[in-house]
Amino acid sequence: MSDTVRNDKDLHDRLADRITSQADEHESGARPHLRRSRAGLDRTRGRGTMAAAVGGGAEKILQAIEKAEDQLHKHLHDVSKGVRAMGDNHARNDKSIETMLNNIVNRSRAQDGVRDSGGIGKDRPDPTKGPHTVTLEWKPGMPKPAFERKATALQRLGGEGKLFKFKGKTEDYRDKEITKQYKGALEALIRRNHKDDPEFAEEAAGAARKMQPDHVNELQTGGPDAWRNLRMLDRTTNFDIGTQQIRPQIKNLPDGNPINIDIKWWPDD
Repeated sequence: MSDTVRNDKDLHDRLADRITSQADEHESGARPHLRRSRAGLDRTRGRGTMAAAVGGGAEKILQAIEKAEDQLHKHLHDVSKGVRAMGDNHARNDKSIETMLNNIVNRSRAQDGVRDSGGIGKDRPDPTKGPHTVTLEWKPGMPKPAFERKATALQRLGGEGKLFKFKGKTEDYRDKEITKQYKGALEALIRRNHKDDPEFAEEAAGAARKMQPDHVNELQTGGPDAWRNLRMLDRTTNFDIGTQQIRPQIKNLPDGNPINIDIKWWPDD
């Protein structure tokens, strides 16, 4: 492990927060060494070499997930442009990935057709209304890098005029097969990338399985139900930002009302 990783306490703490959040969500049937992760992190967070080792392992898993997700987006982009993502000589598992990629792209196109040209509140905001500010607040238990990535992305989209109160019920618009197959393709890519180390491949795929494909621009704020609007996010941050924070702040807004985002870091900001 590099000296940089060993000496970067802030990195250790952020990685510990991330893996601890995932440990909170493990079901009772999770593998024993994963169930022990929280106890181990509580003992070692910020305490020198052992904490660095734990943080280094978490960093490797997160890097594996992020690399596979970047590959997934590239493959989906290629498929959407008519380029085959997998060659004829790939293994059967790659054929399965290619099938999922085609399904994700085709279903995303269908969802775009439902949304596009839908009018105010469907594909665009109401320009006659002033923006409403939604405050997003970091809370203990949320991995700070995950919260910051999600909140700043929404803040940027608000500044670009792309956030607004969606017209109708999002559950009537959403195609759950897109996120299901997105997650399945991601796990398959992780396993393919690390086929020479099956134990690590399963551990990384298992960590990805505990996360959720998140609509970066929430469906309730006018985001498309399409692969290009998806990124993996831990369950705690995803649920809290979308359901506990945004939803109650916009539920009484008129359809199409523009939305801006303010970010609050607990408890001092």
